[in-house]
Amino acid sequence: MTHRRDHQILRQRQKPAYRCAARTALRAIVSFALFAGLARAQALVIKDVTVIDATGAAPKPNRTVIVVGDRITAVEPANAARIPANARVVDGAGKFLIPGLWDMHVHGAADGRSAWTYPLFLANGVVGVREMFGPPDGRAWRVQHATSGKLSPLVLLGSPIVDGPNPQWPTSIIAADEAQGRAVVVEQQQRGADFIKVYSRLPRDAYFAIADEARNRGIAFAGHVPYSVTAAEASAARQRSIEHLGGIVAGCSREEKSLLPELRNLQAVLRDPAVPMSEKMSAGPRELMLEARLRATYDDATAQSLFATFVKNNTWQCPTLTVLRAQLDNPQRLNDPRAKYLGKEVRASWERGFYGGFPAQVRPALIESAKADFEEYTRIVGGMYRAGVKLLAGSDALNPECFPGFGIHDELALLVDAGLPPLAALQIATRNAAEFMGQLDRRGTIEAGKAADLILLTKDPLAEIRNTRSIEAVVLGGKWIPRSALDAMLAEVEGAVNGRTEPHD
Repeated sequence: MTHRRDHQILRQRQKPAYRCAARTALRAIVSFALFAGLARAQALVIKDVTVIDATGAAPKPNRTVIVVGDRITAVEPANAARIPANARVVDGAGKFLIPGLWDMHVHGAADGRSAWTYPLFLANGVVGVREMFGPPDGRAWRVQHATSGKLSPLVLLGSPIVDGPNPQWPTSIIAADEAQGRAVVVEQQQRGADFIKVYSRLPRDAYFAIADEARNRGIAFAGHVPYSVTAAEASAARQRSIEHLGGIVAGCSREEKSLLPELRNLQAVLRDPAVPMSEKMSAGPRELMLEARLRATYDDATAQSLFATFVKNNTWQCPTLTVLRAQLDNPQRLNDPRAKYLGKEVRASWERGFYGGFPAQVRPALIESAKADFEEYTRIVGGMYRAGVKLLAGSDALNPECFPGFGIHDELALLVDAGLPPLAALQIATRNAAEFMGQLDRRGTIEAGKAADLILLTKDPLAEIRNTRSIEAVVLGGKWIPRSALDAMLAEVEGAVNGRTEPHD
């Protein structure tokens, strides 16, 4: 059923039970600061390294990269570089330098969970995130964040979810009509959100009012394609990014127009709390049949037309293949060794999985549908890349099997599995993120003048994209963070979330 893809972890936002663990996990940041105590006045030099600069150029072996303060000042042949006096020199021979990574779809970066998600992001080379369920008052959050002393990735801050009547998440902002749609844009822009996050249950008039008001006021909107809107309509309305490939399977079907009316009616039944469960149980199988029909009627000419619309309108796609794969409902997800870094409430949510709220007899059909969907999503992502559609990399942390920090490496591997070359996947998590934010002039690639956010790898990510996990050190804003410090951060988080570390205020 379509609404099974409404993500489970959002209901865990801002719960007091995390406060103790959050204070404790801050010790990881303190440890981090001690390990990374490199004065900004001292230059950092990474000597004789292979630079994969993410511009699209071929790897550059035997390069020396010089960092002064928080900026890259030079990328030069090793035998010609002039090393500043008193610089900290790191031997990069046999290693690979890439830009820091951005996870462009996360949760838990702007609430109480950030005390332990931040170290996980940073330990995995994630220097920036896009928070897709922001706080009610972004300005107040920024003040608190700036004075908290937390060392963190950069945060592109979304509004709270904006949804229609009967919202999936009770802390959403409801926009039931045009007037409320316009009002929420005004309010959230005044409160400091970087963009408006739209969601699945918005009515058409509210959605298009948000689009119009956002365009008039110069603020982006991004998120789900509502059930009431097609992917092509969302693109025409200038939705900045579409998450989870929403509406795109239907948009690639030659029967979209004939099948959508009934599908929308079924979706309305399934999400209406007043409808008896018996009626929902009858509607559910019919919805799965219609979704299967949409997949079966994929038409390449129709798909290429839709992709051309995305290119024309500069509509970005954030596929979040990691969370889409997670809906296959792997029963071993909590046996993953990375699960030791999750808080207890998150682990409990993962235990329920995506289908915990459904009757047991319908879960096998839901999982089979999810498998068929994932195969289709993978094919579509490869096709969009070849058609020139702009892509972002997002993991949808903290949903089941979407690990903060680690998840972006999973996403890169899935993008390559979808047919992208490793270099293209790497660019999606670096250069593309900077371009999407309008910051390509100052971050996202390894070039003189750009932000010194870097990852030193021991293995070549272009030979095998999973080698992005072979992190020897991270450079964040010019600060050198060696493997020992990254390991210490991970150990502190593990102790904090599992209650083995005493809290420190």
